[in-house]
Amino acid sequence: MTFWKRLRFYMIGASLGLCIVLVFFGPKAVQCSYFPNSRALEEAKIYPITFSESAAATVDADKIDSVFLFNEILKKSKITNFGTEEVRATPCRVYRAEYREAKSYDLVYEICKKKTVITELKKVN
Repeated sequence: MTFWKRLRFYMIGASLGLCIVLVFFGPKAVQCSYFPNSRALEEAKIYPITFSESAAATVDADKIDSVFLFNEILKKSKITNFGTEEVRATPCRVYRAEYREAKSYDLVYEICKKKTVITELKKVN
């Protein structure tokens, strides 16, 4: 058997195997972030988010849309209160975060059972 014939059989088998693997396992959104800051922010995005009245007023005043909130504020913020009792509180853990990019915001949110409550969202100048 010539080299080209073997290469052709190999490519056919490899492409069929790849198709079968993609069908069974499919594309998945996998995240491998085990740092505490990323885990706390990602956990906030898992549950439905509700706003307090003051946070809702800030969202309306600054015209913050949900895409900016999810992809920017709840992704690139830095949690500032690790190691405090607020993080270990029951039934709701309280996290304080700072977002310092083009716009600056301070965020306080609580992760309760099956929901996230943004209690405070302030624009910092």
